[in-house]
Amino acid sequence: MTSNSGISNKQEKKALMITSIAVLFFLVTILFRDELYFVAKAKQYLSIHTILEFLSITVSLSIAIQGWMIFPQHLSRYRLWYSGIFLIIGIIDLLHTLSYKGMPGLIVTESSTQKATWFWIAARLTQACMLFLIIFFPDKQVQSRQKKTVFIFSLLYVFVISYIIIRYEQTLPLLVIDGKGTTNLKNFLEYIVILFYASTALMMLLSYKKQPKTSYLDLILAFIFLILSELLFTLYKNVYDLQNFLGHLYKGISYIYFMKGIYIATIKEPYDARKKAEEELKKREKHLKTITSSLGEGVIVLDKDKKVTFMNQEAERLLGYQKSELLGKALFKKIHCGSENQCDSLCKCPIHQTMELKKAYRVEEDFFVRKDGTLLPIAYVSTPMIDDNGEIIGSVVVFRDITERKKYNEKIKYQAYHDALTDLPNRRYLIEKLKNELKSAEKHNSQIAVLYLDLDNFKNINDSFGHVMGDLLLKNVAQRLTMIHPDCFIARLGGDEFAVLLSGNFNVEEIACKTIQILSQPIKLENKEVFVTTSIGISVYPKDGDDEMTLIQHADMAMYDAKKKGKNQFSFYTTKLEQQRTRKSKIEQMLRTAIESKEISLCYQPIVDTVSKRIIGLEALVRWNHPEIGEIPANEFIAVAEENGLIVSLGKHILMTALHDLKHLHEIGFDHLYVSVNLSLRQLRHHDFTSLISQLLQKNKLQANYLELEITENIALCDEKNVIYSIQKLKDIGVRIAIDDFGIGHSSIGYLRTFSVDTLKIDKSFIFDVATNPNTAHLTSALITFAHNLNLQVVAEGVEKAEQLHFLEQHHCDKIQGYLFSPPVSFEQLVSLLHNSSSQC
Repeated sequence: MTSNSGISNKQEKKALMITSIAVLFFLVTILFRDELYFVAKAKQYLSIHTILEFLSITVSLSIAIQGWMIFPQHLSRYRLWYSGIFLIIGIIDLLHTLSYKGMPGLIVTESSTQKATWFWIAARLTQACMLFLIIFFPDKQVQSRQKKTVFIFSLLYVFVISYIIIRYEQTLPLLVIDGKGTTNLKNFLEYIVILFYASTALMMLLSYKKQPKTSYLDLILAFIFLILSELLFTLYKNVYDLQNFLGHLYKGISYIYFMKGIYIATIKEPYDARKKAEEELKKREKHLKTITSSLGEGVIVLDKDKKVTFMNQEAERLLGYQKSELLGKALFKKIHCGSENQCDSLCKCPIHQTMELKKAYRVEEDFFVRKDGTLLPIAYVSTPMIDDNGEIIGSVVVFRDITERKKYNEKIKYQAYHDALTDLPNRRYLIEKLKNELKSAEKHNSQIAVLYLDLDNFKNINDSFGHVMGDLLLKNVAQRLTMIHPDCFIARLGGDEFAVLLSGNFNVEEIACKTIQILSQPIKLENKEVFVTTSIGISVYPKDGDDEMTLIQHADMAMYDAKKKGKNQFSFYTTKLEQQRTRKSKIEQMLRTAIESKEISLCYQPIVDTVSKRIIGLEALVRWNHPEIGEIPANEFIAVAEENGLIVSLGKHILMTALHDLKHLHEIGFDHLYVSVNLSLRQLRHHDFTSLISQLLQKNKLQANYLELEITENIALCDEKNVIYSIQKLKDIGVRIAIDDFGIGHSSIGYLRTFSVDTLKIDKSFIFDVATNPNTAHLTSALITFAHNLNLQVVAEGVEKAEQLHFLEQHHCDKIQGYLFSPPVSFEQLVSLLHNSSSQC
């Protein structure tokens, strides 16, 4: 030990001395650069430069060749990549040398300062980065086939770099300016290289501190010379001066140290290690106890009769036996147990198989029996001992305690099956639990119910109070569910969705009502009272399904049905829900091709001037007549289009058709007409909607005021900036905006301050009762007066009776629309209607 330490100190002093001399020379050339300054002649310097570069290239390629030759014996990732890197560096340095100013250049291109400098920078950056990465990641054995992969990679890398530099030489940034010197970019890149070299040298120094090796010292010296050389390359005044020459000299020296360090690491150190191991093997019996006692694993040696002949201190500690208690005893009968509950037969025991088949076995999980009778979870490797004649003489069992690993695995399993926020079982656990419960229910002919819960308007809680409060609310809901159903399986499925699994005897309606009632009670979170309700969907086995996924899916469908009915209630799954889902899915699939196959068409309902009874406008209404299903209600397929985003393409089709038809009407003499088209929120959110409107108006040569876009009150109440901006842009180009179904939504005059609206369309539900219900009549009259005071036009929808028309005339409603004048008609019928109306006038 003392000897090794002495050698190490001697080598350290030598390395320190070499470093000091190198730094001293560096400082002298920098501090006394004016006194020592000289510039060699270009031809003389070219020769020196070429010699020094070819020295570096030769060493680089030697390192590469050495690595290829040694690699199959070591299969070391370090050795392999050292070879690949120095192959790359050697070739790129060769390209740099040949393309240096004054050199013959490459076959495909002539020499130039710019090209040579870029080859230089590419080589330095590659060397710095790759050496850093090699040292950063630990060494390990790799497959021998990777040698070919690294070789191909090296050549491809050189090819790509060379191609870029040669092909794009004129477009690459300048690194050297003739007569002025290096650019800031080159100096910056050189400093990056220095930073990588310094980082790598630091890592090597730390590795040396942990494990002193001569090869490490040589590699550290190599990096020191590289750092000094790079500093010289950034500080020289002239490319032919002393600093530049010294930089090339230091670079060549660094490569020599690289070759020496790699040689020591790949040949000398392994040879010394092998020689030392051979000496140690001679003393193995003497040192066996010392070695095995220091192991962190238990070691048991068996003879050919499977009796214990040796065990180390760790084996004694783990098993609770003294060595004397087990020596000469059969392992299988005494301590080896094949499973947690019972011992396997001897013929199935891997330790027995090791001797029978002369084959090593690795067992990741097994059990030994301690002296006190408890089971010790272990992993072990059983290796046969075979003499020179090929006869089995025993085996070695190396085992370790995996108690902590089992605990960790159990913890991981728990985390995989439980929700991190609420600590409730998750969806995965629910599926497995339900699968097992279904097997039991089938066996005992019993029922199972799945309650699928979703909190109503939970998004409002997050938006109003923040996600932290939202998480607290979810925890509180989980606690309440556990309190309500202490004997039931409760799971959080994700977001604000929960599930309750009922089995045995239960009254599902009573449980659902109780759940809704308790969850609707106020929840106190950080001194704030929060109110939340829930919608519950219920599916029951075997009536609603006989497998876990079907029951969960059907409960989910029932939950959405409960939400549609008004929320804060429960709903049972019925086959009608499945039919609705199937129809909805079918409509969604058919809708994708309906526009292309021209199944979607428009009809028009006239908008009539109340005074003159003249048709002055048209509302475009979409219709879908499917060849198989027949007429599909607009509200049904438009709702599907809203959900899946097809409303954008459907809306575009409606606008294109409506404006094309309006253009035709103008051409045949009805140029006073305008068309009114309904819009959805998704269309307004689309980034190029306003541009689309402008393009369609220009294409059909229509003025913008002939197009009226109807928006609902829900859209008007939307405070999204892009929606408000889109509506304002439409107004700016002259498009008219109408509020459709006014009076039945979340009516608020506040949005009229945000939007510049032209028309209010009073919903037909008001018009139906206007002649029979005084309250409705007063309210409708007030709405008309209100609109007129704001200089808005009023359109009354759903006018079907003369009494309704008379009321609207009395209160000066501007326009009317309804079956009293005309139902929605096809375009051809509309043309006839317009001609007839015109002739009557």
